[in-house]
Amino acid sequence: MRIKVFTLFPEMLRPMLGASILGRAIAAGHLQVELIDIREYSADKHRNTDDYPFGGGAGMVMSAQPIVDAFAANLPEDFCGKRVYLSPRGRTLTQKVVEELSKEKELVLLCGHYEGVDQRALDQVIDEELSIGDYVLTGGELGALVVIDAVSRLIPGVLGSEESSEDESFSTGLLEYPQYTRPADFRGEKVPEVLLGGNHADIVAWRREQSLDLTLRRRPELLQTAPLTEADRDMLARLRRAQAIEAVPGLDHQGLQAADRFPKEWFAAFVPEAQRKAAKRQCFSGRRHVGWLWQAFSMGFIPEFAESEAAWEAWRESPPERCWLYLPEDRLLYQVRGDFEPPFPAFILADEALTRTFVRTSRPGKGPYAAVGPGR
Repeated sequence: MRIKVFTLFPEMLRPMLGASILGRAIAAGHLQVELIDIREYSADKHRNTDDYPFGGGAGMVMSAQPIVDAFAANLPEDFCGKRVYLSPRGRTLTQKVVEELSKEKELVLLCGHYEGVDQRALDQVIDEELSIGDYVLTGGELGALVVIDAVSRLIPGVLGSEESSEDESFSTGLLEYPQYTRPADFRGEKVPEVLLGGNHADIVAWRREQSLDLTLRRRPELLQTAPLTEADRDMLARLRRAQAIEAVPGLDHQGLQAADRFPKEWFAAFVPEAQRKAAKRQCFSGRRHVGWLWQAFSMGFIPEFAESEAAWEAWRESPPERCWLYLPEDRLLYQVRGDFEPPFPAFILADEALTRTFVRTSRPGKGPYAAVGPGR
């Protein structure tokens, strides 16, 4: 792609264009950027490019003549690219707009300064005005760099991997999932187990869930236009329910756990290691979410099952410091801590060492009502 930038201050752009990804892209020929100094085309003997606004007002306005003549001298008559003026009153730059611009063979960017540009220049040489956000900058150079950087990432060969641009925030309509690198344990904070397990399907699912969760919490308006599958909508419904649960006073939670989505972690929490292989073989066939756990109990994979209120009463007398909280109807699994009165009709609770496990459902007699045992 060829990009021409018309500016009064080309020295503002050169450092960025010569460094990092942009510098390498230009050096490799994937991107061509030409900086054109508007001041060189001023007909004024002092090379002035601005004047006082008609009608009065503060500041100066960029004159039409240097801009129009600069465009005429540097663009052929048959120019068929997009000519853009960086302006706070323009269409907001989004990833969708960036994708549109990346399809152009040539791109022209006009950087304004002072109080703006003579409207007659814009009418004659500009196709569209773009804004990079709802704030005012000294000039359009920073906006031009933002456009160049965003567009260049979509040009083949600029990034080391095509997946890099596809997975980033906004490319999928959602915010990007969290990223981690070595070491796996940094000052007591560990990388999520799912990323270390090597199961690509689990990793993809975890990343999608994290993207949905972050978008819902930080930029929920993006969900109105993001391309979502039925599985995404189902997950969003659960995440919204999770937000409601997190708002319960006195509930000190650790957040929605990966175990909610990955049954292996359910079994790691509730089934002794010696019985996990058999439990997975027997309980994973055709069962979904609630069924896995209930079947594990009913088939005896979770020790010392007891249909009794005594286990729950014992927990209330001496509650553990940290517990698992599972809500079957919402298919949510939490790790919680503290002394609280669960306001939920169904839950699973276990202490941190998982030496005692309690299960309760809202359907007494139709499933495990309470259980206690050494569920390491």
